[in-house]
Amino acid sequence: MALKTDKFAITRYWLSTAISELPGHPDLFTKAKLSAARKAFLAGANQLTAIKNWLSRAEVIEVDYGRATLTDVGKLMAAQDERAEKAWTWWLFHLHLCANGDAFPYSTFYWRFEPEGKTWWTFEGIVDELGAHQDSEEELAKESVKSYFEGVEQTFRPGHPLHSLGLVEQREPVGETGRKLTRRKLTCPADVVVAYTSLLYHSVFFSGMATVEARLLLERGMGGALGMRDADIRDSFVRISQHSRLSGFVQYTQAANLDSLQFVTSGLPALKKIRAFAYETGDIRWP
Repeated sequence: MALKTDKFAITRYWLSTAISELPGHPDLFTKAKLSAARKAFLAGANQLTAIKNWLSRAEVIEVDYGRATLTDVGKLMAAQDERAEKAWTWWLFHLHLCANGDAFPYSTFYWRFEPEGKTWWTFEGIVDELGAHQDSEEELAKESVKSYFEGVEQTFRPGHPLHSLGLVEQREPVGETGRKLTRRKLTCPADVVVAYTSLLYHSVFFSGMATVEARLLLERGMGGALGMRDADIRDSFVRISQHSRLSGFVQYTQAANLDSLQFVTSGLPALKKIRAFAYETGDIRWP
């Protein structure tokens, strides 16, 4: 499966509307409620499909028999940031997309293109690269990859909250108005973001292992999701192991030729605790 964006990017207003309206109207995305949904989201039918896909792939909502309910992630967003203005809200949205194999091409873009990008890529070049690195049993045609990526590419533009995380930059070549070049950027997220990402990737990819080699987590694309060099992530692991609260979730051990993370507390209970803790501290800010 993939993130079918219908060429539309998720917006702050759409996320805010979803976490505000869906608890009282879980049938808002059904055909019977099309008119009400269009009024609530200020969106057309195709946009509503894209909104539902963005929200479900980011694990903000669960859709069952047409009814959409907030997940634990969505409920926490609704309780802590109903207007979807906080950086942590959008880090959560982004990280859950990155860890979701069904969020192609979003997840693949952040895994495939390294944070310290030296090369500026054209839209067409990125589409070709994504098409060649699909992680799915059912390969999408190039036109579908292009269509899905158009919505993702819009999140790289100023004014979109995912752009404001500082993970991607764009520029226009001199004399080529309207043509954009794109590359990844390095960021410096708070240690709690790194800790949460390690717990999330552990839960998704290595849940049966109490201790995981750091390289295995990094090979799964943590650096790409966080916009960090592997060495900087390891430095963050050291600080996390010394933190009064975060060390209760993750402990980092360095040996001669091996470094690993022990997940003291893991799984959904740990993810819920650290999500709430990150909102409580207010340490996660926009770049």
